[in-house]
Amino acid sequence: MISYKSTSKIIIFCPPRKVTGGPEALHQLSNKLYELHYDNVFMHYVPQRKNAKAKNYDIYKTQEIHTFEDSPENILIIPESMTFLIKKYPKSQKVIWWLSVDFYKILMDYRIRKQSFFTKLFYKQDDREYHFENLPNVFQWAQSYRSSVYLKDHNIPESQIDYVCDYINPIFLDKNQIIKKDFSNKTILYNPKKGKNEIAELIKNSPELKWIPIQNMNADQIKDLMAKSLLYVDFGENPGRDKMLRESVSQDCCIISGKNGSSAYYEDLMIPDEYKFDFSTEKIPAILNKIQCIFDNYSRHILNFKTYKNVVLNEEAVFEEKLKEIFK
Repeated sequence: MISYKSTSKIIIFCPPRKVTGGPEALHQLSNKLYELHYDNVFMHYVPQRKNAKAKNYDIYKTQEIHTFEDSPENILIIPESMTFLIKKYPKSQKVIWWLSVDFYKILMDYRIRKQSFFTKLFYKQDDREYHFENLPNVFQWAQSYRSSVYLKDHNIPESQIDYVCDYINPIFLDKNQIIKKDFSNKTILYNPKKGKNEIAELIKNSPELKWIPIQNMNADQIKDLMAKSLLYVDFGENPGRDKMLRESVSQDCCIISGKNGSSAYYEDLMIPDEYKFDFSTEKIPAILNKIQCIFDNYSRHILNFKTYKNVVLNEEAVFEEKLKEIFK
């Protein structure tokens, strides 16, 4: 259990200038801790850069720190992409926040290849890396159910795993918003950075449908687009609980997804199985048929996404309560 004192510093490690789900979660953590009146909260960007905080995150309160003492009082929040730093601070309490299991595996493989390439001239990689050893001052946060499964598969006891999920941008959580759909707006939204091959196949096989990529837009523009649309399609890898899936359901979009990563788990993507597909060429007609069914009867289908929407709308409150429990 984390030992928090009034003199403790909470230091959140983060890559600089990145605008993706993981860095946003890390900035949200800073902001929420300040809202809960924890004053010694700092962002530590690795590597350090000028203007390291992306402008997209100006809505989140942060304070940057460049140097700090390795002290048993300090609590370091380290994303899974930076586990090579675990052993650099032996005295501090350390939390690994598993925001993306796949990203961890990609970066770990890269660092091991780099080690082999330089034939250990500069450092011995195994001395720096964290390999799920049973260290007394290392704690685990799982952002998704899938992350918790991954940790348990690596012999981390369930009792040592806290479930800490971020929440979508507050812009999407306006409780006074009234969403009015235009049922004639039969466009399909998708993220062009995810599931590229699958989406390309679907587009090729549906020349009569209009597919709109969500790109080069700020949060307000994405929200407006989703609020007008009936359907969001996602066949990405989804290493954690995906932000855009959650944003889309907050704006009453129906969802069709793959079964990759966290999407395979109902606990992470709480939509009925009829809207999830193991993608293959043979499944394309069934996927396109489901798209047409949603367009033909959106009012009936959207009711099947009510559970997931309620979970998403409540995530910020759950996040807050979990932080109060951890840092008591």
